[in-house]
Formats: sequence, structure tokens, C-alpha cells
Amino acid sequence: MYAYTMSQPGELRLGSVQEPVCQPDEVVLRTEAVSICSTDVSYFRGHLSSSTWPLIPGHEYVGTVVDVGSRLADAVRPGERLCYWGQTDFGGMAEYRAIRPLLPGRPQDETTWFTDRGFTDADQAAAVVVPHDLPSGLATALEPLTSVLRSLLPNPPRPGDTCAVLGCGPSSLLAVQVLRRHLGVEVIVLDHNEQRLRTALRCGAKRGFDPVRQADEIRQFIGDTRGQAVDYVFDALPHVGPGAGAGIRDLAMGMLRPGGTYVVYGASALPQQISTWMILAKGLNLRATPFDVGVFAMARSAHVLEVAAGLVASGLVDARPLFTRTVDLHDEEGVVDAFARYGSGASMKTSMVTSRDEPPRTPGATGAGLRAPSADHLGPVVVGTDLLTPQT
Repeated sequence: MYAYTMSQPGELRLGSVQEPVCQPDEVVLRTEAVSICSTDVSYFRGHLSSSTWPLIPGHEYVGTVVDVGSRLADAVRPGERLCYWGQTDFGGMAEYRAIRPLLPGRPQDETTWFTDRGFTDADQAAAVVVPHDLPSGLATALEPLTSVLRSLLPNPPRPGDTCAVLGCGPSSLLAVQVLRRHLGVEVIVLDHNEQRLRTALRCGAKRGFDPVRQADEIRQFIGDTRGQAVDYVFDALPHVGPGAGAGIRDLAMGMLRPGGTYVVYGASALPQQISTWMILAKGLNLRATPFDVGVFAMARSAHVLEVAAGLVASGLVDARPLFTRTVDLHDEEGVVDAFARYGSGASMKTSMVTSRDEPPRTPGATGAGLRAPSADHLGPVVVGTDLLTPQT
């Protein structure tokens, strides 16, 4: 089967790998759509490291079930589309992938292992059946929305609070909507990209600041409010390098009232600057939702994923602003270019979709009898800018 492999940072190629074999507690999915996440790009740029190379990136994923393990025969049907939330950052940018799904409300044993990244992980991934009328090109947003909800729901602001969201990337746009529409919070956003700031304002933010160009204005704002401009900070910045608003976290802590909450959402393996003095001086509460399933079980994440699916399918959270580009997953040049240009200008996510015109290929003998889905279950595949074409 085809797959994109990353042999080292900066090296991404389309090639062939062995097809997955469906185990009794697994399902095998034929890829419909994968969107590029900042985590994928962090491996591509060397901001995150892997213990093994090469790797297949991609985890914001929607696929059609083509084979079901014997232990899941009464839970999942061939032809259904699944998305998942799991600890693995890998495996999605391929023709097929296998997962061990944990579905909400279904009693299943959750088994765990200790990772080389320092936390206990589940062998399974939270999974949910994608609503029939939700296009695959939009359904990949369920994974980042689940991450946002996992971060906000255990660490909620109070209704009526004012929250500063750091960065106006895709996850931030989701967070702005959840904070404003569902948690009753006033939102201020900080980003050095003016076009992204404008998008966040359209998503419900009340005010936006450029931490580079308007640093003095922010400091004046801090002084005028005696360091009590906001009650809560949502830090969605995965990596801040020199010259891109390196003092944004100091400014955010300066805005945060004494005893306020600072939630860390973005992550980078590279050291990041954060002011321990401000934490001490203001008695700030530094919070995060752990990846460790001993604290936040994968089965709980399955319920959060179910909520995310309902919010997007109903339009209560609008995923459309997250996507500014669509490429065919078979277009190697377009996919590599999307990685290289990620985050440039006003761009957000690239949705990589499989071609509707290409008939599904049944895996070979090593696929343990994988079944190709019928045309009625291929899910929406859109090449271009219209991600709202309903499923046929």
C-alpha cells in the first residue's frame, strides 16, 4: 500500500509499506482524509523527536472500515467511517491503517504501557462513528477539537471570565468558539499574524493584539488594569522561536490576575521560555490535562470525542475556518509543499483527501480478508476549496 514516510526531519516521501493485518481487537480503515497538524510539522521541522525513524505522520484522520476483528464484530460495521483520538502521532498518511478502537459507552478493557516519552499510554484509541452527513474533509477537525475539549473541560474558566488565547492557529479557533459560545467567556487573542487575528475575531474573540507590533500597547493595557486584565490564559503555542513574539508568554502572564489560571495546551520538545517569577509573584495556577491515561483514561477521551462529533455535525462549532487548502493525498509534491509552508501567511490547515474517482483497492492476501467498501460508504472527498459537499 502507499504511505508517506518521514526518514528524518525535512524528508517526506511517498512510497510503499506493508499492508496492516487486522487483529481480533482491531479495525482496519481505508483512509478518506487526513489533515496536517502542528505536531506533524513539529517532527518535520525537528521541534519534536522520534525514538524510531522512519515514521508515517498523520493522526487527524477519517477512514472507512474495511475489516473488523472478531472481538468487535457487534460494535463496528464495514462501510462506517471512524475518526479517532489516540496518543500516537503516526500512521494516518497511508492507504490503510489499523487501530484498536475504544467506543463511547461500550465496555472494553483498556490496557496500557509506559512510553519512552514519559507517560502511560493506552494500547487503544478513542474512536467514534462519523455522522453520515459530515464530510470527511471537515471531520478531521474532530481530533483537534477533542484535544481542546480535553484541555478546557477539566480546567474550565468561570462564566463571565475574560480569557487570553495565545496564538490564532486552528486549535485556537476551536478554543475561541468553545470558550465564547459554550462556556460564556470573553476572549482576547494574541498572534503576530494580522490575518489570523481577524479570523479569530470572526470566530468570536472580542479583541486582538499583535505581541510584536503592539507590545507597548499591551504593556500599557497591563498597567491600566493593574495586571488584572484577564482571569484565564489558554496557551495554544506549540513552539515560540526568536523574533516571532518571544515575549508573548510574559505578556500573557502580565495580563493575568493574581491567582489566575494559566492552561498549557501546546507542546514542544524544545525548551520554551516561561517566567517562574511571574508564577511566583502572582501565585498563578499552572494547569494542563495530562496525556497519561492513568489520570485521564482513554475511555473518557472517547466520550469527549463523541461530544466533539456532535458539536461539529450540528454546526455549534464551525470547523470551516480551520481549513484553507485541500490537496489530493496522492499528490506528493502538493503534500510536501503543504508541510513546508505550514503556518505561513494566513494559512491554516491543509486537508489531504483521497480521490473520489479512484475505486477502492482491496488489500492483498496479507490483509486477512479485508473487504473493500461499497460506493455508498466512500464518504465525501473534495478536491478544491469547498469542504462542505455533503456525503453521497
